[in-house]
Amino acid sequence: MKKLEIDLAVKKIPETIEYIRAELIRRKVEKKEISRTLLTAEDVLVKMADSAPEGTKVWISAGGLFGNVDIRLSALGKPFDSSDIEQNLLLGQGMDDEESNDIIRRMINKLYDDNLRIVNEHGFNRAVIRAKTSQIRSLILTLLALAGGIAVGLMLKTLLPDNIEKFIITYIFSPIYTIFMNALKMMIGPLVFCSVAASIADFSDLKALGKIAGKIVMFYMFTSVLAMLMGFCAYNIFPIGSPELASAVTDTASAAIARGNAVSISIKDTIVNIVPKNIISPFLDADMLQIIFMAIVMGLAAAALNKKMPQVRNTLVVLSGVCTKIITALVSFIPLVVFCALAKMVLTVDISQLLNVFVWVPVTYFGDILMICVYMILLLVVGGLNPFKFLKKFSLAMITAFSCASSSATLPTSIKQADEMGISKQVYSFSLPLGATINMDGSCVSRMITILFMAKIFGITVTGSLLLSIAISIMVLTIGTPGAPGAGLVCIAMLISQIGAPAEAVTLVMGLYPLADMMGTCVNVTGDAVGTVIVARHAKLLDMKKFNS
Repeated sequence: MKKLEIDLAVKKIPETIEYIRAELIRRKVEKKEISRTLLTAEDVLVKMADSAPEGTKVWISAGGLFGNVDIRLSALGKPFDSSDIEQNLLLGQGMDDEESNDIIRRMINKLYDDNLRIVNEHGFNRAVIRAKTSQIRSLILTLLALAGGIAVGLMLKTLLPDNIEKFIITYIFSPIYTIFMNALKMMIGPLVFCSVAASIADFSDLKALGKIAGKIVMFYMFTSVLAMLMGFCAYNIFPIGSPELASAVTDTASAAIARGNAVSISIKDTIVNIVPKNIISPFLDADMLQIIFMAIVMGLAAAALNKKMPQVRNTLVVLSGVCTKIITALVSFIPLVVFCALAKMVLTVDISQLLNVFVWVPVTYFGDILMICVYMILLLVVGGLNPFKFLKKFSLAMITAFSCASSSATLPTSIKQADEMGISKQVYSFSLPLGATINMDGSCVSRMITILFMAKIFGITVTGSLLLSIAISIMVLTIGTPGAPGAGLVCIAMLISQIGAPAEAVTLVMGLYPLADMMGTCVNVTGDAVGTVIVARHAKLLDMKKFNS
């Protein structure tokens, strides 16, 4: 990481800023992120100059791991933090300035957010400004943890006696992922409730969007059903899962299998039990259907009161944001949990049985490919459009979705490609952001396959009524999936509990989930675009010349 030394003086700040700008351009940081980073760097440099003795030098470097780009500034001086910068920028402390100061505070918080860290060590002020966050960082770390867990597990299995292996599993690997799973269970109820309620509260403007909005929503719901069907077909073509894997999850696997065999839920009981007796027990029992029912009721009420009492919706959004923040911090430990889970699995399961886990990824990919084929058929039959032209024009967004594994991160590319296909902005400006929130066909495919996979491992018979219950849960969770990294694992853990298996079984697929999620996100984004172009075609809001060009 190259370092530059420049005099820390106000007159030298423009020179420093130009060096930072050149580094950011060289590292291919987006223009808007360059502007934000330069504004932040300028404020930090001014404060550093104020806090440092005359003639002090500032050391500047740019770099980062796994695709991140950080700007690091270091200089001798008195301690300060971001709140001191805020104080310098405020207009004053008089009552007349309070409204302006509040606006400035919000702008500063938006500017800095989690992208600035300032510490004082041994008399030196050190600032780290995050200019670019890699979309694949978590994937790389998880894959490294996966490979490391397997390697360490194999090494320990080869070199250590059985009693030491058992000690390591009992006192190191098991406690780490048990703590993680307990924390995950703690947040499942609040997270799903707030996310679903906040999502539904945003639906209050659907009437204004008229028939177009209705068609888009109906298309998304229809393809979600098809996605679950593709997942069911893919699993039945390749019925993966081995009961021997149950021992790698929990020592009480036999009890879980017994509970699973005893599961017998009628359609009537499934529907009746959706409505809880009180508002507390669903959270205590982690009953997902009841939690989702309450969230739907709350979301509809908030949408109805949106004009008179917008604070209700705003409160749900804030609570959803708080839960998302907690889950984001929680899933940052996933690489460590993956390492422990894979190492434990290698130590407790025969190597030949590991193949029964790894085949989950290609089977999930097979289901995703089936769903993409369904999209192409819908384009040809329902839309009367050439699917190959669609693939050619939308392939950039599909590749972006696969590499980023984030529908939200792909949204700008999807919008650009939709415009190039000739779709009216009146359609895609609504349908694509909505689809990024509620249309998760790839998730429907992978969750259906995963639940059937877990059912076979724990010897649970999937009856028609249980399958219906699972389908309803998957459908609703596609609307309320929290927008946080690893949130899909939270939903899978909840669905696993619903069929009578231990939620800890999610650790079987945790290490491989990022791989499956990449293709699943590609399916999600493709489904959004297919729905958009078909609805635009029937509404005569598609430029056919531009589409066929």
